[in-house]
Amino acid sequence: MELDFRVKSKSYISVFMVFLLLGCSAYPAARKEEPPAPSKEMGKAFVREALQHYQFVKDTEVVKLVNSVGLRIVKTIGANPDSYHFFVVRENQPNAFAIPGGYIFIFDGLLLQLRDEEELAGVLAHEIAHVERNHFFKDAKKVAALDIATIAAILLGGGSPAALTIAGAANLDIRLQFSRDNETEADSYALRYLERGGYSSEGLLNFFDSLIRYERFNPQTVPAYASTHPGLGERRDSVANFLLKEHDNSSEKPDASAKTDRIINWSRLQATLLSRDEQLKDESTLLQSMKIEKIPDGNREEAVNYLLGLAYMKAGRCSDAIPKYLAAIGINKENHIYYADLAFCYLKQQELEKSREAAAKSISLGKDYAPAHVIMGIIELDSDNLPEAITHLENALKIDEEDSMTNFYLAMGYRKSGDVAREAFYSARYFKINLDPDRALAELNRAKELVKADTPMHFRIMQEIEEIKREGL
Repeated sequence: MELDFRVKSKSYISVFMVFLLLGCSAYPAARKEEPPAPSKEMGKAFVREALQHYQFVKDTEVVKLVNSVGLRIVKTIGANPDSYHFFVVRENQPNAFAIPGGYIFIFDGLLLQLRDEEELAGVLAHEIAHVERNHFFKDAKKVAALDIATIAAILLGGGSPAALTIAGAANLDIRLQFSRDNETEADSYALRYLERGGYSSEGLLNFFDSLIRYERFNPQTVPAYASTHPGLGERRDSVANFLLKEHDNSSEKPDASAKTDRIINWSRLQATLLSRDEQLKDESTLLQSMKIEKIPDGNREEAVNYLLGLAYMKAGRCSDAIPKYLAAIGINKENHIYYADLAFCYLKQQELEKSREAAAKSISLGKDYAPAHVIMGIIELDSDNLPEAITHLENALKIDEEDSMTNFYLAMGYRKSGDVAREAFYSARYFKINLDPDRALAELNRAKELVKADTPMHFRIMQEIEEIKREGL
């Protein structure tokens, strides 16, 4: 089976635009080595069902941040990072939940309600605690009669009519709810996890305050998180008392520079999520939603221009983004990210020389910034400079091998150069990263037939095949 690279436009650049605007990679966590337990199989089945019926956020700005926070907590508590997978669901309701096997889901509606990375860490630490404390099977009778489709419909807030009918017949009592004791235990462990991860334990408390604030401004709507995590008010008070009386929040605090970086990274996430609306809000309202007031005064003007540029770029409004990026560069001429984003905007507008110049500047300032290499690779690919295109794309892959866009364009490059084995291999990598194991295996089997046995390429192909068969996702 060949990967169909045909697009309406003859230009490879047009394909690239779609990737960047819609997001490129799910960035799944690293894969686990040992055979999966029954809980892992249940989690996989849930994910497969969810992928068929629900939209997931795949934008790198969002998914990479969620993964980095979640895996930071997992690693610092001594858990196996290969056992955890984090997904962002495109759904306006503020909710998050964990599934057996270490699969953790967070809705982008909740991300928009959170005020900073500390609150996100609080949410993820709580869900990780549910996994680590094995709370799922303590009330297993609640879900024994339900199939995976029904569970997905209940937790994700949609699904097939049949699934919802079953849920309604049960009077919506079956929500995979944990008991108040389970919730209290998860909160207490989350506080410990936050401290070990270098996050303020108040992040969990502030998260509860965010949900209470949401409920205050939406009095007709019960926050989804409150439905699936009972006792929200009691838990908020319990955490507050714990912090007041018992908890030593003496974990190492980030320095001023690191704190500013965290704030800006969070504002970038907000800008990316807000950009999905066809009609962006006016700039003052947009900046308020990005939590721009938290950025120190000395960095604010630069950040304002960059974040507005990012929001406009993600929304496909590069003509509005370009002046913002140029203004940010006027303040700070040493930030490689600004030049890479500017290069993309010029690329979209088919101003190839300006795009090439900006991408080259980005590479000169930050040689390890993969998007700049990808942009340069797309320019060279579109110009039929195949060796240069493949070199830039290979450089990007060395920096971030889990980026689906890079694997996609490498497959394009090798197809155009006549190397069908590598075309098939990188097509498979693209499908694997985007959680399509069947198509990935088909491409790997095609690649296997095109290379000699006992060669390095054959070894890489067999490794990928075994990993997909072992993991299933």
